[in-house]
Amino acid sequence: MQCLLGLFFAMGLWISPAGAEELLVDHLDDLVIDDRLSLRQVVETTFERYPQQALIAAYQEEARALEQRSSSWIAGYPMIFVQYIDDALLGQNAGMTEVQSGYQVPLWMWGQKAASEKVTDEARKAVGKYAIALKHELAGLVRNALWNLRLVENRRELARQIHEVAEKLVSVVQRRVELGDLARADLLLAESDQLEKKTALVQAEAEVMHTRKAYQNLTRMIRVPRHFEENLSSRKALDETHPAVSAASASVERAQAEVEFTRTSKQGNQPSIMLGTNSVEIEEQNRFGTGSNLVIQIPVGGDDWHAPQVAQANLVLNEKIAQRETLWRQLEKALHEARHTLEVDRAALAIAERRKAIAETQINMSRIAFESGEIALIDYLKIQAGAQAAIRDAAERAILVEKDMATYNQVVGVTP
Repeated sequence: MQCLLGLFFAMGLWISPAGAEELLVDHLDDLVIDDRLSLRQVVETTFERYPQQALIAAYQEEARALEQRSSSWIAGYPMIFVQYIDDALLGQNAGMTEVQSGYQVPLWMWGQKAASEKVTDEARKAVGKYAIALKHELAGLVRNALWNLRLVENRRELARQIHEVAEKLVSVVQRRVELGDLARADLLLAESDQLEKKTALVQAEAEVMHTRKAYQNLTRMIRVPRHFEENLSSRKALDETHPAVSAASASVERAQAEVEFTRTSKQGNQPSIMLGTNSVEIEEQNRFGTGSNLVIQIPVGGDDWHAPQVAQANLVLNEKIAQRETLWRQLEKALHEARHTLEVDRAALAIAERRKAIAETQINMSRIAFESGEIALIDYLKIQAGAQAAIRDAAERAILVEKDMATYNQVVGVTP
């Protein structure tokens, strides 16, 4: 009983070495601590294996296709034109046949090629910004997974230590019952308390395994860094360099470029030039002639039919703008909450540290009082439970402050 305080020395430990874990329930989702592994490496590995990589590849392919369109000298599908006329089909039967053939090429409208090049540039920028934003988003998931691991591992470790204390207390009470110092009812009380602590340990172990599996599922890794604490960022406010904001702005610029391209494009009615030949044969007059022709087509009017396409592109633009503004508001709210939570947990930690010091003194005093017979076992257990709760709270508050700093860094846009 004299090492009650010593059992709490390892509150900072959180994952036992591989193969050294003793579990009450035979279910192990193993993780290996890697001293050389960093938070950045975990984020990079998770990003490389993330399913959204397929979406990034699709965006990149789209950008390449848009570049191919913009670099083309023609503005659409070229067509081969062939026309055959025979007056016998018209009932005239004068022996005249005419064959016309040509090659029709769509042309860029004024400013349309430049608008297409602008779409290409913005699409290329947008995919790059999206990849950066996605990695930042994953960093937040990884940070949360790692700190959840530390929290539940710490709770499991404390639950194990508390259970050990309860087991030792049962042994002490049993000896004193055998000596006649305590009644058998005290032994039953101690055993009931020990079983309660054992149930709490089983539940803590289950939470550890669930959280480990969540980490493995996210990162596709069985290794975890030993140290992933972060220094608090010096950034005090949000700005346009935030990965999520930057990606949203790039999406807006892409949509704006699409609007301009749509304005300069006549859907299905591009200007075109056609070069061709014309062959005419009149059998009755024994005449045959050939010639060349040049046809230029320029669309005129049709704005009533073009307006819906422009309006649709403008609708997409305004949706992107609204999404960016909504994102900004969400980040502002998250920043306020992250800053406030950090301040609250820091203040709570200071209080918890003081409560911990008091709790350690209470454990010593109550132990001495119980051993000397000054207090009953039930009173000793009550004092012990309150003291253990205070020690648990101090350990958890210390972890929460570290987690709060990581959360703050995530909100202001810091990627490991």
